Amino acid sequence: MAYVMFQYDRPTEPHRWNDYNQHVRDWIAQLLQIPGAVSFMAYRTTDGASPDTITMLEFHTVEDARKAQGSEQMQRILDGLRSVGVAAKVLLVERSPFTPEPLQA
Repeated sequence: MAYVMFQYDRPTEPHRWNDYNQHVRDWIAQLLQIPGAVSFMAYRTTDGASPDTITMLEFHTVEDARKAQGSEQMQRILDGLRSVGVAAKVLLVERSPFTPEPLQA
């Protein structure tokens, strides 16, 4: 599995926060429509650490994730995030061969 990961801080200014909240569900739906996308998950920090939001868009292969990362659909979403004051760092990551599946405690 491979992932396109976004790391960013959600807006704090009230008008940008409202704009972000109005668009975020649509952005998630658009991410899931990118060819090869398997799933989407978002995480928020609980202690106020920055970045306060980390998202993972899952793909079966690194090649699919790489194509998505450079796609026009992805660029539109990043442009939308920028329009509400969010500067997302985008990373392409894959599972480690040492832990291809989650280890159970």
